[in-house]
Parts: sequence; C-alpha cells; structure tokens
Amino acid sequence: MAAILSFVAPGAGQAWTGHPVRGLLLLAPLLTLAVASGAILASQGTARAIGLALQPQVLLGFVALNLVVGAWRVFATIDAYRLARRRWPSDSGRTGRVVSVVVLVALVTVILATHTGLGYVGYQAYDTMTTVFATPQPEPMPTPIATAQPTSAGLAATPRPPWSPTPAPSVAPRTWYSDGRLDILLMGLDEGPGRYSLRPDALILLSVDVATGRAALFGIPRYLQNVPLPPRSVNAFACQCFPDYLNSLFRYAEDHPVWFSGPDRERGLRATEEAVGALVGLELDGRIVINFSGFMRLIDALGGLTIYVPEPVYDARYPRPDGTGNMEISFAAGAQWMDGFHALAYARTRHQDSDYARIWRQEAVLLALRRQINPCRVITRLPELLRAAGTAMSTNLPVEQLPELLELAARVRADTVARYQFAAPTIPRILDADAIARVRAMVRDPFPAPDLPGPRPSGAPTPLPQPTPPSAC
Repeated sequence: MAAILSFVAPGAGQAWTGHPVRGLLLLAPLLTLAVASGAILASQGTARAIGLALQPQVLLGFVALNLVVGAWRVFATIDAYRLARRRWPSDSGRTGRVVSVVVLVALVTVILATHTGLGYVGYQAYDTMTTVFATPQPEPMPTPIATAQPTSAGLAATPRPPWSPTPAPSVAPRTWYSDGRLDILLMGLDEGPGRYSLRPDALILLSVDVATGRAALFGIPRYLQNVPLPPRSVNAFACQCFPDYLNSLFRYAEDHPVWFSGPDRERGLRATEEAVGALVGLELDGRIVINFSGFMRLIDALGGLTIYVPEPVYDARYPRPDGTGNMEISFAAGAQWMDGFHALAYARTRHQDSDYARIWRQEAVLLALRRQINPCRVITRLPELLRAAGTAMSTNLPVEQLPELLELAARVRADTVARYQFAAPTIPRILDADAIARVRAMVRDPFPAPDLPGPRPSGAPTPLPQPTPPSAC
C-alpha cells in the first residue's frame, strides 16, 4: 500500500508510514514542477505554450528532466515500501511478502516503461524539430566567370555580365509579423522513382492577417511563364524574368549557381520562393516544403482524412507510386474517407480536367487536414506523427518563431479561408506587365471583412459543404 501511494504521488507512502516531512520533501519538487508548468500554460495559452515546449533546447531539457523524474519516482516507491516493512515487519506471512515484492517490481517496471516511452517521444520530437526547422547554412559566394548568358529550354537572350554579389548591410533579421501579415509559400515537391527533387508540383501562397486571423490561399499555376526574377538574379535573362515554366526554375537554378545564389541543397527552393515573391510584389516570410511521399505517411499517421468531393473524379493514367507505369483511380462525389495514397492522388490527378482544378483539390486537401487535426488524434498517434512529419516537411522559418506561428494558426478557421487562383483568362499563362499588375492587386488585400460583402476570390468555386470533423477529446 505504501509503494502504491508513492507510485501515484511521490511522498504519499512515506506520509502514510509516519514520515510526513520525508514525504513532503519527496513531493515538493514534483509539485513545484507541476505548478510552474500550469502557470506557463495559463499565462501563455495552449498554442504558444506548445510552441515554447517544442523548442529544441527545451525538448533536450525535457528528456533529461524526464530521466530525473523517473529515477525520483522509482526511489520514492521503493523507499515507501522499505519504510512500511520496517514499521510493520510481521503483518503478513511469507505469501504476503512475496505478493508485495511482485507488486513493487510491477510498479517500478511501469515507472521505467512510462519514462522510457516519454523520453523516446521527447527525443523523437527533438529530432523532428531539428530536421523540419533546418539550421541555415552559410551562403557561398558564386565565382564570376566570363561566359555568355545561359539559356532555358532553348530560349536565348542578350548576353549580360554574370551576377556578382554586393555585400549587404548588416540589419536585424526580419520578423514575419513586422508588417502585420504572414506570407508563406507552400511547395509540394514531385519526388519519386527516377525524379528526385525534379520540380515543385504544387505552389500555393498562404497569407494570414495577424490582427484578425483571416487567411487566404493563392493557387499558383506551375506553367506560368515570364515570372519576374528577384534583384539577386535579375540579370540572368534580358527580360529580367524567367521565360520558361515557373516549376522548371527549381532545377534551372540548381544547375546555374552563377545566376542563382545559395547552398546547393536549397538554391532551387530559394529561387522559386523569391520569384513568387517578385511576382506577387511581397517579401515572403518563408516557405514550407512538402515531400509528397512523406505527406502520404503523415496522413496515414493521422488515420486518414475525410474530404468532400464535389463531383466524380476519374483518371485512367495516374502514375503508380513505384514508377512502373499508370493506373486507374476514381473518386465518387460526396464525403469520402481517404488514406494517404488516395488523398495525394486526389490532390495530384489532372487528366480529367485542368491544372486549375488540381490546384483547387490541393487546397481542399490542405484545408481538410487543418480542419480535422484535434488533440485526440495527435496525442494518440504522436510518435508516428513525429516520424512522418520529419520526412514530410522542411521550412526556412526560424524555430524561435514557432510559438507566435502556432498562436496565429490557432486563430485561423479553415471554413473561412478565402481561395484565389491566378487563372486564365484573368491571368494568362504567359505573363505581361498588365497581368503582373492584376496579380499584385489580387494579393494586396485578399481578406474580405467577416460577415460583410467582400470581393469574390478570382477563380474560386462556390463554397461547398464540408464533412463534420472528428470530435476532439
């Protein structure tokens, strides 16, 4: 009984055996830790507190503290058992003593298993956070070479001198909330057998108003041409734009470090992010890169998604995941439960309609994911979700800004997100100055006031009914 009491609350068994001061000394550190945690949660709010807890250094501290707390509980449980045996040495016979020892071993085993599991989850979270929020690498300076201007897909331009870097003045790092708005580029990489990091297959700009939590999604067609280039790369072509398809800029920048700066692993990502920023007339706050195969595992780890399909979808030429050819896929109209493979297939299929319809489906999958995440689903699948997230996503956003990001994300309602598309005929595939001006005007103020008439999102479909998300805990 003494061991069980201290198993539940360290020190309680000691107090029961007539050692209240000893019990209080054992309970006080853990009670202080619990009160401090509660105070942080109450003062910071749930979302911000989670962001603070997910800082890598905090996670490492949790792993170490978890080991100390586990050892503390083992000591308190065994100590309470020993004190009780001293006080009542002959209250039970041989059988009773054997039973009590078995119970003590079981209690210690449960403590060790619990804290081993918590330590594993803590370290898995640390590994995921350091993988998703990768530490920026120092940027190598490109070596100027005397060559003619490069070409893209056979499109030549007037030769220009290669780009040479100008040292930037030392300024404080920009924070995404400094202009009252968060602008992030979501990039889905088309990775798979024989096409590793080939091109961004999905490009969506997410904008959130910091003051109100209103959000907008802008679907960016992969086949836009003549997208403006940022100042660091503007001399790559005479048009000061990228004349080929936007999604091919990723590979082009990777292959031409003279014209596009950055470490090898992120040159294409940076070029695409900055080109989209130049197109919409904003300095983007960062990017989130989604690996499609990892995204499948993430949805599977969550237990699948329920997605509303407005009309039947059929594709007789959807590529197999292993790259061995094509297969048929189909989705009936209505609310459909989808595992990771089918959710990704729904987002990527395009043969029955158009690239614009595919962008709408990609946004629908993202909104379904946002709508159906709740504490029950996350907590019960946490280790698997952490492993999947580490393979599915990466970002150049600073991990130190995670508390503010989660706090803002908690205020975004998926059912009120405005959805826009840079779609023809309003925005033609081959951009000119007028089309770029229309894009920037669309992005400048995309947040209609709630419950008031507002501008109709260009290219956005009529709002559709959504399945009721799974209930929270």
